[in-house]
Amino acid sequence: MPESSQRLGRRNIARRVFDSRRLASVLALVLALALGLDGMGQEEIYVSLDSPDPFVPAIDEAEIKAVVVSELPIDRVAFYVDGVVMGELREPPYTLKVDLGEGVGEHIFSVVAYTKSGATGRGEISTPGIEINEEVAVTLQQFYVTVSRDNVRVQDLERQDFEIVDEGASQKLITFARGDIPFTALVLLDSSLGMKGSKLRSALGGAREFFTGMGPLDEGKLLVFSDRVLHSTPFTTFPDVLTAGLGAVRAKGGTALNDHLYLAFKELERRQGRRVVILLSDGVDSHSVLSMKAVLTRARRSQALVYWLRLPYGGARRATEELPLLRSAWRSVEEYQEEFSLLQSTVEESGGSVYLLASEAEIEPAFRSIREELRDQYVLGYYPSNPRRDGRWRRVRIKVNRKGVEVRGRDGYVDF
Repeated sequence: MPESSQRLGRRNIARRVFDSRRLASVLALVLALALGLDGMGQEEIYVSLDSPDPFVPAIDEAEIKAVVVSELPIDRVAFYVDGVVMGELREPPYTLKVDLGEGVGEHIFSVVAYTKSGATGRGEISTPGIEINEEVAVTLQQFYVTVSRDNVRVQDLERQDFEIVDEGASQKLITFARGDIPFTALVLLDSSLGMKGSKLRSALGGAREFFTGMGPLDEGKLLVFSDRVLHSTPFTTFPDVLTAGLGAVRAKGGTALNDHLYLAFKELERRQGRRVVILLSDGVDSHSVLSMKAVLTRARRSQALVYWLRLPYGGARRATEELPLLRSAWRSVEEYQEEFSLLQSTVEESGGSVYLLASEAEIEPAFRSIREELRDQYVLGYYPSNPRRDGRWRRVRIKVNRKGVEVRGRDGYVDF
């Protein structure tokens, strides 16, 4: 039998298997509805995808059609392609058209349904790619944006209220969502000798509070460092795993902040969706091999949001925006100030923020505030209209059609 006929035969068999499974799934949903969902727990949601076709390559524009069955009221349904949020709907029919750009590769389509009580259900399918000899792909750029007025976050904006300007050119928004979009957060805690005692206990307590408040689809990792890694967890959605063994962590050694911040960005590059680094430190680096200039380059590539919980250093009562007057065998005053300025720039460019802390009592509320901010962000995505792929940094401005608001988001991206 010719090879093409064999492939066609295997595809027809696979399609019949898929159609049988889809029919069985539909029958199960109908039966569940007929029985009043008596067989379900109060928190169970069933989600399936009727389109796109998992045996046909998805290119250009695709329609994602979801079937959601739940006894509990559905608050919203979020749509993802390859781990990137493309939009969300608040009411049925749960059908969303998405722009896939010019790529012809494989895709994973996911739909997550949320109830008002916080329960979730998920459905997922994948589509094949097309084999071609040459492909020019345009990467979807996504920005996570915080909008506030007088330190209160603004949450009633719509797609038409935003404009993205990339290197002076206004862009067409392809994706728009707001609210509780899943994230992957790496919490990076300084545990050098200066954190000994109650400071370290408060730092670990803040991390514990952040992890226990994560949503069911959020993912976290904890990395405690000094001049070396003192404690590390895997990426996981389970808070118990993230907080296990913290009682054995002790403060010791010097501070290699740059090296471990670089490591955090490198670890996050393997994760999809919204990526976050939360750094707790006074910012004084004494042992790193890497400079902050190298860290900033890595941060730009990772596109992670960065938050810095800045503790006061030395005998200061409160952390301030003033540059430190430090000197050591490793760096001069000017070199320390340059390192602090670059760390500040890394945070600001990412769309995150610096929390200037006065005491260890402010650590836990700061972690809670970051988690709440992540819940209230807008997600904007577009395909750049004029890509150059020259590896340079491209400046991006995010505008909001609302007076008196502060807009905070990533300042740009590296054009690969």
